[in-house]
Amino acid sequence: MIARSVAKDSAFVLVHPRGLLLRAATIEALEAAGIPHHAGGFPYAARLAHLSIVYLVEEEHLLSLGPRSTVEHALELIAGTHSATTVVLAEAGSTAGWLAADPNVSGWVLSPPDPAALVAAVRAAAATLAAREDRHAARAESEQLLQIGLALSSERDVTKLQQTVVRSARELTRADSGSLYLLEDGPGGERVLRFAVAQTGPDDRGAYLGAVLPLSRSSISGYVALSGETVRIADAYAIRAGAEYRVNRSFDEANGYRTMSVLAVPMRDHEEAIVGVIMLINRKPEFGLRLTSPAHTEEVVGPFSERDEHVLSSLASQAGVAFENKTLLESIENLFEQFVRASVKAIEVRDKSTQGHSSRVADLTVMQAEAVNAIDSGVFADLHFDVDQLREMRYASLLHDFGKVAVPEYIFGKAKKLPDGRIDAIRLRFLLAIEQTSDDALRAKLRELLAQVEHANEPRVISMELGDVLDALAPLTYRDFDGERPLLDPSEFEFLRIPRGSLSGDERRKMEQHVTQSFYFLREIPWKTTPWRHVPELAYGHHEQLDGTGYPRGLKGSEIVPQVRMLTISDIFDALTANDRPYKAAMPVDRALDILVREFADRGKIDRNLLDVFISKRVFEPVLAAR
Repeated sequence: MIARSVAKDSAFVLVHPRGLLLRAATIEALEAAGIPHHAGGFPYAARLAHLSIVYLVEEEHLLSLGPRSTVEHALELIAGTHSATTVVLAEAGSTAGWLAADPNVSGWVLSPPDPAALVAAVRAAAATLAAREDRHAARAESEQLLQIGLALSSERDVTKLQQTVVRSARELTRADSGSLYLLEDGPGGERVLRFAVAQTGPDDRGAYLGAVLPLSRSSISGYVALSGETVRIADAYAIRAGAEYRVNRSFDEANGYRTMSVLAVPMRDHEEAIVGVIMLINRKPEFGLRLTSPAHTEEVVGPFSERDEHVLSSLASQAGVAFENKTLLESIENLFEQFVRASVKAIEVRDKSTQGHSSRVADLTVMQAEAVNAIDSGVFADLHFDVDQLREMRYASLLHDFGKVAVPEYIFGKAKKLPDGRIDAIRLRFLLAIEQTSDDALRAKLRELLAQVEHANEPRVISMELGDVLDALAPLTYRDFDGERPLLDPSEFEFLRIPRGSLSGDERRKMEQHVTQSFYFLREIPWKTTPWRHVPELAYGHHEQLDGTGYPRGLKGSEIVPQVRMLTISDIFDALTANDRPYKAAMPVDRALDILVREFADRGKIDRNLLDVFISKRVFEPVLAAR
């Protein structure tokens, strides 16, 4: 039987073999440590099904099962059949050390077990098991949230959802009229009913009303919302005398209508909390029948049945969860928003010179897409982006540079061709060389060459202009404690020969790797279970060019989708016009647009038609104004 120390709310229990007689001191140590224990075997007893289990298994018994593969399979079976792990009770001098390395073994105790050692091993095994279960639970919760987001993605318009619920309820029960009331908090904190949708007649789809009604038991809707009871009435004008509610006849009198049978049920969320009321009026023989007068209504309308009540209650439950899911979807989207913003901040903390770049690129890309949506002729007549695609582009744009977190930080702020501090070391060498020679002509030449080196260190200087200067420097030396040494070492020549910009070939390759790193990061997020499944691929392509000269994959032409083409235009434009960076000054808008046309569109690197929209619609102006 289970020891007295096993409580109903125990997190785990130690199960030891029935034939293993634990010493009294060991039992006392377990109970003093609050460790519940049970003599049994595998499989666990049904009464322990609610607990995690730490099995104490004798090494001899495990090895008797057969070869190593059989034993490992048994340990795996124990761990997989239930929330369980194994502590091995080993003999002194054991040669089966591979058992201790098995991932399904969480403890190792020598036989006969020392009480303190056993307590420590069991506690450690239970902690390991709890950590494993916590990881599994966290993963399951995350996947569940994403699955919920995917399931809700088809219901984006809450007004249409409300109208559909009322229409479906009426069609199922053949009701002439139907209303939807939502329970909400009023301005003063009091609970109110919002009259959301009303429909009358077979062709009425209804409209969002938005009227707010006081929550009172004197109305049928208020009574149902407060009591949680279903109301089913055969004749609204003949409600029993003791009822708390009455029908307001003002609508009937104003519209020549006759309210007879009524069915009202509460809507509940998954926690059974009331979130609204669905009320149906006048059950007809056929849904398509039109009620032409009060007399006609009294002639053909019948009471709602128990079956109608059951059907409407079922639909109300689905509707309550659907409305709750809409709210949940909004919260999930908000969670994604916060995650994306936090990710962008992580990038910008490392590269302060590009702060705001990702947000501006996102704005530029989405506004380009919206401009394309407004064009219904020409090459863009059949190109349209829905709400989810716009959000997808925004996420991809915001996260397109996230891979920069894997790029060495010094590369971001490298303002000159030579690494930081290197030019000072070179100046010192030249000064030594000048001091070490008495030849005035050579002194003057060294000073001139130092000025040329400082000039060559600028990222705007094209290395071809400096070929003769750098060749002249190659044989020059100075003396230090170790003898004659070159004024410039091979790595410094390599840096000074950088064709354009401030990055060497190796540094540029490291910087270019940020695209692939962004993709690797983004694909770890299960976007495919959301409406924004293409975010990783869109971000992956932002440095590709239509002529195939981009990176990292060398995509060309139709391999690059319109969303990526727009992202590329936005990225280049913002890089050109951004405020001063360590390696370049800000560029005027007209000059940046001219470069986009001449250096990129004319050379077949970016989409000319999309660039024409970007320029003609002045997409960039709101972004520039907000800087």
